[in-house]
Amino acid sequence: PMSAMDSGQVYTMDPLWETDAAESEKNDTVDGNSDTNDSIDQDEMEHCTDEHGVTLKLQLTDGRIDNPEQASFLSIYPVPGDSQMFYIRLKTNHYSFSIKKSCVTRSASSFYQFRTILKSHHPHLNIPSLPMLPSLWICSYHTISLALATFLSGVLAEKQLLSNKALHLFLQTQLPIQKIKDNLEGKRDDEVVVAKSKIVKDDRNNAKEGFGSLFGTANN
Repeated sequence: PMSAMDSGQVYTMDPLWETDAAESEKNDTVDGNSDTNDSIDQDEMEHCTDEHGVTLKLQLTDGRIDNPEQASFLSIYPVPGDSQMFYIRLKTNHYSFSIKKSCVTRSASSFYQFRTILKSHHPHLNIPSLPMLPSLWICSYHTISLALATFLSGVLAEKQLLSNKALHLFLQTQLPIQKIKDNLEGKRDDEVVVAKSKIVKDDRNNAKEGFGSLFGTANN
């Protein structure tokens, strides 16, 4: 049953705009450039979820020629000390996402508001369902996380929804639901992409060390 998370694993998560410096050197959080295509690792995602959350492996549709589909990973797990809030962590190399690694927090009820937005803008699509909201509060954290993750995975599996701005703002920004609605109604024009300097931490002094420190020199 739902209860305060007084014991067990303590969850920690870097804010969306802060990534580990060493990790940032391997994976460019803004444009997705990375040294290897297998940089998204399922084990890395699962260590965050533990028994209260869930990580799903997704295969997002990629219709581009000669571009093999790569796995994406979606994790959802509760925010410690707040039974209403859940982390949404997405790691993907799919071209439709500007940010390849993100983590935001959303209330469980906001998922239902988000579904309503999708239904109103895509009336002819079969939008994945969610359990009745009141029923969630008699379920375990793991059950709730699974229900929310299953819903999002169904949304992400629908190719037509991958271009929906509400989806990207919901998954990769902290914009409240009303402001997401305002974007779809033309009242706002928010973007997911943020300045690279806010995400990637690089302690190297490029002006002083020059390109030689980054790529090596003929004398090395």
